[in-house]
Amino acid sequence: MSDPMLETRAVRSDWAEPDGVLANYVSLTDQLVEHVDPGTPFTLTVGGLVVDGELIPQWQWFAELSELNDHEDAYYVGMAEYVKEQSDLAHAAVKSRDIGEEISYRQYQALSAPTRYIHLRNARISRPGHTINAPGRLWRGRLRDVSGWTPGRTDG
Repeated sequence: MSDPMLETRAVRSDWAEPDGVLANYVSLTDQLVEHVDPGTPFTLTVGGLVVDGELIPQWQWFAELSELNDHEDAYYVGMAEYVKEQSDLAHAAVKSRDIGEEISYRQYQALSAPTRYIHLRNARISRPGHTINAPGRLWRGRLRDVSGWTPGRTDG
């Protein structure tokens, strides 16, 4: 009989998954259809770094990115429009579902798309002894890479 502690397959697969509570919070934020200003303050631990900023919907993050002078190309504008459309479809699906109406296939797809990224505005990135603080910094990170989080921002 083999020792399960020595088998590589015995590693818990849920450790590679994002925190369900944080993923749900981000997913609900991504479904907002109005601009968020200011965003919800959050502090994250990601790969030994501390990242804090304002949580905003994915479509808004792409929209703000497309407005920056150094990213005025069609890709960022197109992505902003695409994720905004997906957000609108998901929002409409929730409204329809809540009042007992059927939802379209496109609405279902938008509603069931997994939330994989978190989007922050006015982000600060810190490591021991050093902070990168650029006004208006936009930050996008994978939810599964977040090892810890708390509502609010760090002092400093």
